[in-house]
Amino acid sequence: MIVLARADQLDPELYRRIVVEREEIAIAPAALARVDAARARLLAHLETGVRAYGVNTGLGHLADTRIDAEQQHSFQRAILLRGAGHGPPLAPAVARGAMLLRLTGFLSGAAGVSSELCAFLAARLNDGWSPVVPSRAITSAGEVIALSHLFQTLIGAGLVEEEGERIGAAEGLARRGVAPYVPGVKEGIALVNGAPLAPALTAWLTARAHALLEHATLAGALTAALTGASLRPYARRIGTLKGDPGQLQVHTALLELHAGAGDWGDRIQSPVSLRVLPQVHGAVLDLLEHIEAQVVRELRAVTDSPLYLDAEGDEPAGLYPSGNFHAQALSLQLDALAIAFAQVGNLAEKRLHRLLDHRFSGLPAQLAPDPGRQTGLIFLHKSMIALVAENRQLASPASVHPLDTSAGQEDFQAFAFLAAEQLERLLDNVELIVAAELLAIRQGRELAASPLPPRLEAIAGRLADAVEPVREDRSLSDDVERLRAIVRSGALLA
Repeated sequence: MIVLARADQLDPELYRRIVVEREEIAIAPAALARVDAARARLLAHLETGVRAYGVNTGLGHLADTRIDAEQQHSFQRAILLRGAGHGPPLAPAVARGAMLLRLTGFLSGAAGVSSELCAFLAARLNDGWSPVVPSRAITSAGEVIALSHLFQTLIGAGLVEEEGERIGAAEGLARRGVAPYVPGVKEGIALVNGAPLAPALTAWLTARAHALLEHATLAGALTAALTGASLRPYARRIGTLKGDPGQLQVHTALLELHAGAGDWGDRIQSPVSLRVLPQVHGAVLDLLEHIEAQVVRELRAVTDSPLYLDAEGDEPAGLYPSGNFHAQALSLQLDALAIAFAQVGNLAEKRLHRLLDHRFSGLPAQLAPDPGRQTGLIFLHKSMIALVAENRQLASPASVHPLDTSAGQEDFQAFAFLAAEQLERLLDNVELIVAAELLAIRQGRELAASPLPPRLEAIAGRLADAVEPVREDRSLSDDVERLRAIVRSGALLA
């Protein structure tokens, strides 16, 4: 069991163990005591009659509207009942990650929630609570729409997923013998005014992107070997001379894959798409590592608004409006990652085209056993061109479109959800493009006379086990999907 003791405790490994592997958690008694002490200070501050956004005032443009004391508890519940999202749900791991980040953020005490709410969240993480959160039309100034869908399930509203079935949250709680949570003063606004979903989405997408980049590098190594390309552009000394750490890692990976039979011969230069694989994939790897460093910071961040802060220096104790709900760093980096993987897809498409061209590959034209009578795999490339074109649209930045809402009170958005949605679709496409290249590699190995370097030959054997060679023209859709599934499984990297 993992014991949570403070707000800044999470690291990627702890996050993965709790969110993905579903290890049980407990909250340290000292942490719960700090949460209750902070809440007591907040409640005492509210007793002075100060204006508190989302507690005794309305929201957005209605922030100048007072909420009477007798209405404040029902108002906190009403805050959670909003929501206007659409589309398929976010991945369960994303919703679960957001629940964890809300909980750890609350342990700072700055949100002013109760230890009862923290314990309720911990219990739901332990019992597999899986809220259904729409993935589209949820962008706003912050994450209030999405978080309303997520956290209204705690009070018995909305939907949850149980063993592959969607049921009402009230029924889900009843199955656990748990009464719906009754939010206290400020707890409704605390649940929805933060940014736990953006880092949860980013952590999920970057893990997927890392694995996909490894498969794209593997496909590039296979194509280079199959077409007889010289290993000289992949020499580690070239990476050292450039000085980029990601590029040097790719040089190393390529040489390891070619170990035992690499061709260091001096020959006519291969197409640029084969020579610049370390430079392109290395730059993407550096970007991924930069984003992952930001995710580490986000795992430990407190993103509530307003925050209750004790006096410090010239700053008095009281409620502080915060802009930490604005996940700008992540939205910019998600946009950058979409551009990066559009380029990974572009490079894979070029390699696929070179494999089909006998002038570069030295293999039968279009990888057809009997060119002319058969068209070979040319339709495979035609299909991938459509995905490459779509990727260029999906790589258009989502983070540069601020719009007015709430009568002008909320007039700027990070659009992290839109950036994440575009990146997810783009990664889907790149998976297909890499799978198409692997299918061409499988066919090329069938037609080639010489074996590949040992590690690559073993991987080519796994591809051959997965799909039959194309001896007569046929639809290739199922073959590509089968190889995409293998890419997602990680089996080729085992």
